[in-house]
Amino acid sequence: MELILSHAAGDLLRPPGIVLLVLVLGLLLGRHWPRTALGLVIGAVVLLYVLSLPLVGASLMHLAESRYPPLSPKNIRADAAGAIVVLGAGRYADAPEYGGDTPSRYTLERLRYAARLHQLTGLPVLVSGGRPFGSARSEASLMRDSLQDDFHVPVRWIEGQSDTTWQNARNSAALLESSGVRRIYLVTHAAHMARAVVAFEQNGLQVIPAPTGFTTVQDNYPLLLQLMPQANALRDSSTAVREALGRVWYGLRR
Repeated sequence: MELILSHAAGDLLRPPGIVLLVLVLGLLLGRHWPRTALGLVIGAVVLLYVLSLPLVGASLMHLAESRYPPLSPKNIRADAAGAIVVLGAGRYADAPEYGGDTPSRYTLERLRYAARLHQLTGLPVLVSGGRPFGSARSEASLMRDSLQDDFHVPVRWIEGQSDTTWQNARNSAALLESSGVRRIYLVTHAAHMARAVVAFEQNGLQVIPAPTGFTTVQDNYPLLLQLMPQANALRDSSTAVREALGRVWYGLRR
């Protein structure tokens, strides 16, 4: 229940949830404060439009991704860390072409980069992801299968009990401590990295951020299209706001 409530609160505080809350508030105030209500309704519509623009969504994502730049291949060394930790990012549930659950496209982006790091360093890999909402298999077990079967990368540690980034960090640190590992390459999406680093460092690990999945835009993408509302841009804005809220929350836990 706590996980459900946490997700619900997060969905309401980021777009489009927060936009709908403002709109509903405006409608409820219509009878007694019509001018205030009209302002809220207009504000909600304008906010939805602005957050749906590719120009805005990409800009917000760049802000979220700016703290940790991508690793240069020449700076990736085997002696810099003791392990590679890759965090789960959901599952493709009941995938008909695979006959069951398999890693989501976002998880696969992380796995691909973790495989690249393993090829460059030979370091052992830890996969982390639980069974949110009572799934039959943990995300970590799905990630292990994909790394081994699709990328031919062995997995040494499987952390399949965590449902949040904080739990990823706490449980992974406990597993690695028993093997004497204190410094890691941490693989997650660039927008998520700032929050993940806070969680892992607060749980006693030294982190080398290894972000992937940066937001990019074609150099020749027309400005007119960047000013047209798109669902993908709203998703980017929502992701950036979620990560900002997550960083604030994790900062309060220091």
